[in-house]
Amino acid sequence: MSKFAMNYKNKFEIDTAGTQDPKDTTKATWALLAAGISGVTPAANETDDNTAYYDGDGFTDADVTGKRITLAFTGHRVLGDAAQDFVASKFLAIGGSLKTLGRWTNPDGSTIVASVTMTSIVPMGGNANAKQTFSFTMSFNGKPLMTDKSGKTVEYDEDETTSADGTISTGSDAGKTKTPA
Repeated sequence: MSKFAMNYKNKFEIDTAGTQDPKDTTKATWALLAAGISGVTPAANETDDNTAYYDGDGFTDADVTGKRITLAFTGHRVLGDAAQDFVASKFLAIGGSLKTLGRWTNPDGSTIVASVTMTSIVPMGGNANAKQTFSFTMSFNGKPLMTDKSGKTVEYDEDETTSADGTISTGSDAGKTKTPA
């Protein structure tokens, strides 16, 4: 097992204050989504373009032109857990009250922060003699912010990072070749 990363090393948090600007997390009240959570399934929900051109001899190339990122959380209801209580309280909500911030910290220390909408909330359910179920989906709104483990902003359309001092590292030499932003 030493060469495999364990899933529990990913850290997922939700902002129980309901702020929505991923560039300003100073007002966020982060609650860890961990207690009772037994599974997390990420999905990219990609939009692809595979237009055929005459010079392709009938074959196409695929280009990813958009994504709608989601994280589906499943597990059992833990009453008194701040993250679960917040999500469960939104079961009957609609509109803007379902929006907040989500943060995902990878085992390598890189982070993703996004404005999210809580969807498909299941605050309880199951057999009478079983633990209550709990699940919901965290659907990203717009482009998330990603920083690598050193705190550099990672861009998505190229292999590029921007450091806090405004310099940009590009290509396979990311981290070595710096150009002014």
